[in-house]
Amino acid sequence: MQPNPWDDLTTESGQQQILIDGQPAQISTGFGNQVIMLQPPSSAAKIIGILLIIYGAFNAVALLISIVGFTNEDLRTEQGIDTLDIILNLISGVVAIGTAILGGIWMTNYQRKGVHLVLLGILIGFLFSIVLSLTGSTDAAAEDAGLNEGAVSALVVGVSAVCNAVCALIVAIPLMVSNNGLDDSKLFG
Repeated sequence: MQPNPWDDLTTESGQQQILIDGQPAQISTGFGNQVIMLQPPSSAAKIIGILLIIYGAFNAVALLISIVGFTNEDLRTEQGIDTLDIILNLISGVVAIGTAILGGIWMTNYQRKGVHLVLLGILIGFLFSIVLSLTGSTDAAAEDAGLNEGAVSALVVGVSAVCNAVCALIVAIPLMVSNNGLDDSKLFG
């Protein structure tokens, strides 16, 4: 049997020959590696911020209309609204308007503290709705529906919890978007 000519790695001049086995390295196309996209930041924070400013403006108009309604004694007695309910509604409205407008302005400037402020305002509004449902302002609604006052209060708190959770999720969209462009500002600290 003759020796295999492919096993001899020396050339006729006696130098060692280099043998490449397999395939040479492929040039990476980026599909298997980490891809960093260079693009402008997402406009989610700016859009949600503008919607919050509009929401705050509508709340301001609604608060002014409700103040006009609170001045009518017949409407207050018909709906079972007393002075404590009026004060709590006004404070809740001012908090909602202030946090929505200021947080919306901060969010349009891509400041993270705007999202935190609006989420805090939603939480405070939810707490006010719980207090308002427990102060007895649901008496008139319970009488009209023929239900127990506790059932109406529980229904009001449940609906308020669902609505506030949906609002909080909508406001938190800029935090969930990649490349959101928000800065590292904090509401406290």
